[in-house]
Amino acid sequence: MEYRCEENGRSVRTVVETFLHRYFWQRDVESTLALVSDTVYSIGTGEGEVAMDKAAMRCLLEQETALMSDPIGYEITGYSQRQRAPGVWDCYCALRLHLKAAEEMRAEYSIRLTLGMHEQDGRLLLDTLHASEPSHSQEEGEFFPIRFISEGSGQVNLKTQRELLEIIEQIMPGGIVGGYLESGFPLYVANNRLLQMAGYESYQEFEEDIEGLVINSIHPDDRELVNRELERSLAEGDQYEIEYRMLCRDKSSIWVHDIGRRTVALDGRPAVISVLTDISEQVYRTAHLKREAASDPLTGIYNRKAGEEQIRHAMQSCASYLFVMFDLDNFKKVNDTYGHQQGDAVLNAFVRQMLHTFRRTDIVCRLGGDEFAVFIPDLYDVQAVKTKIEALIGSYQQMMETGWPSARAALSAGGIYSRKPRCFAELYKLADDVLYEVKNEEKGRARIREI
Repeated sequence: MEYRCEENGRSVRTVVETFLHRYFWQRDVESTLALVSDTVYSIGTGEGEVAMDKAAMRCLLEQETALMSDPIGYEITGYSQRQRAPGVWDCYCALRLHLKAAEEMRAEYSIRLTLGMHEQDGRLLLDTLHASEPSHSQEEGEFFPIRFISEGSGQVNLKTQRELLEIIEQIMPGGIVGGYLESGFPLYVANNRLLQMAGYESYQEFEEDIEGLVINSIHPDDRELVNRELERSLAEGDQYEIEYRMLCRDKSSIWVHDIGRRTVALDGRPAVISVLTDISEQVYRTAHLKREAASDPLTGIYNRKAGEEQIRHAMQSCASYLFVMFDLDNFKKVNDTYGHQQGDAVLNAFVRQMLHTFRRTDIVCRLGGDEFAVFIPDLYDVQAVKTKIEALIGSYQQMMETGWPSARAALSAGGIYSRKPRCFAELYKLADDVLYEVKNEEKGRARIREI
């Protein structure tokens, strides 16, 4: 599904295509920069094409357009995008450029462009741009053209080789780790960035701690997933992409995004090599947003949508269940007499009573307003739970008479006990019918009907 910014309806791909059109075809500096954030990082294919903010990027664009003001034809030969976090996107473009080289002569040039963007004040702004050209000296299966460095010994000495490798290591977005394609993935390489990410002081310390096996650096609960995904990906091709928890030296863990591929080690053994990026902040933020989306903002329990989903999931595996709806009778009078702030206090107090009454495995949710529900899976002693519900009604009654006596409030409950699987809409209707009977006959009571 294409992400669209709510304010202007602009999609992620549309922003990318607009940027390309303004930059390559219109050669318009101002309209191009209008799509860029003030803190943009921009790296081009030229040695000096590095800008660390919008002002520096403006200088580069002005210099470039002064030298090359003619439109540059282009075509998108490949495109993909991925949401890294809520409102944050990474995009990839493969481009073929058509440049006018001389009179009636044209040249073609291929580049790869990676772009990052985020949503800000209802707009999508580019914050990272990196252009690169495919290397003709890099062979299939290699991450970098290391062979160029080692084979060109007449031009590049050992000291320069080490310096070049150090530079490559520094610009990597994460740590590098490699393992042989054997049981447990015996370790054969790990760079300093990876050791720092995991809190190790030396390669030897890391190797000893994981007993020489990369699998031991992965959280025990994620090892089966990693093995399964790696096996599946390598059966289909040479590249893989996995997210999991990596263990640190202090036995804590961080979430990593692992992208790597199959290769052949220097000793001729088949192996895999990965680049690991720490994504813990994004994972925790996403989990927090999911919890917020599933929770009632006032009471903190499941909201109706999340409650329905939890009940649907529990219904698939339980042999019997009890579904009960609660209505806070005369609750409107609490708000009218004591104010909405006191009304919120009543709702929160009642939820605390519910959570104290039912098991942690029971699903407690707010259906809306002063209407609540509980779903109790695998229940066999209905009378025992009904006794608890009656005690809850008594506790609520006592609380209201003590704190909010003028409201003359009561708590009514109606529900069903069954062994037959049902959808939420049917559960709601059946329980609501029972609750309606209670409220019509005498409020402040509970009734359970076996169906």
